[in-house]
Amino acid sequence: MEGKKTSIAKNLLFVFIMLAVVLTVVFSLNDISLILEAVKQANAGLIALAALVFLLYMLTTNFALHFVTTGLGIKLPFLDTMAIGSAEYFFNAITPFSSGGQPFQAYFYMKKGVSGDNAMSILMSNFIVYQVIMTVLSTIGLILFYGEIKAVLNQYMFLILIGYVANMSVLGILISISTIPGIATIFEWIFRTIGKIKFLSKTMIKLEHRTFDFVKEFQVGIGLLFKRKRVLIGASLLRVLGLSLLHAVPFVVFLALGVPLDMHDLIFVISMSLFSTTFMMWVPTPGASGGTEWAFTVIFTVLVSGSTALLVTAMLIWRFVTYYLGMFIGFIAYMILRKRGI
Repeated sequence: MEGKKTSIAKNLLFVFIMLAVVLTVVFSLNDISLILEAVKQANAGLIALAALVFLLYMLTTNFALHFVTTGLGIKLPFLDTMAIGSAEYFFNAITPFSSGGQPFQAYFYMKKGVSGDNAMSILMSNFIVYQVIMTVLSTIGLILFYGEIKAVLNQYMFLILIGYVANMSVLGILISISTIPGIATIFEWIFRTIGKIKFLSKTMIKLEHRTFDFVKEFQVGIGLLFKRKRVLIGASLLRVLGLSLLHAVPFVVFLALGVPLDMHDLIFVISMSLFSTTFMMWVPTPGASGGTEWAFTVIFTVLVSGSTALLVTAMLIWRFVTYYLGMFIGFIAYMILRKRGI
């Protein structure tokens, strides 16, 4: 546990260093007095509403995790599931590629007596539901606003397409693991082949030995989830609501800064925010720091043309609401889990 604490402390330090770097770059490239003036003029009530929308997003995603957990026949106290779900935001925020959430959630599940295979089935099933819904919403947005997106991004359009293809590929791999009976044999062959590289051999041997049991348990878990249609539909609808709320936060932030927007703009903002997440999720810094801020300012230039300071202010408020607030709440959830002996 001491090793985990040290790793968490190091990652937190790196997060705050990245924050300092981002703020330094932002303030050096923009007039800080204009940014501070925009913050002073912002509607505090709407900024509070943006934070509330984000909190509702967190709540819906935690409910979706609880739906999947109970759908796979795992009985855990409701508050434990909520805390485990919330802790994901902290660990995702402090790890490269936002990759730390699920391993720590698996650890917490196992501390509650859930087997390792069942813990992985819960988390992978939850991730598949998330990935399917995000891909569907991204596809709808791409169809509806392809012209506008291409006009805004211009030479950066290829990044959207790379991110979209990458997400589709991840979804394809997950579906293959879930449905193809002989997929374990294919992965065993891949691990065996990679294991011929001397310094990777021990790791690959371990993966090869675990593959069959993991895939078997995972397919059983996914099959059980898909048999329980009400649970699957409920979790999916919660994910639709949650992702819509998360990506509506920039809309509320722009309103708070006095940018005139209507309901048509809401759908556009949700779609564009989805794309910024899609093609920046592969940036290898905690929370995709640096890349996400850049993507936001590029994508939403069309809404705030001619006012760089206002756009940067919107980006900073949005980032603090959707990243640092989530990280803070996730840290509280982590401390609650620790206090409860999990």
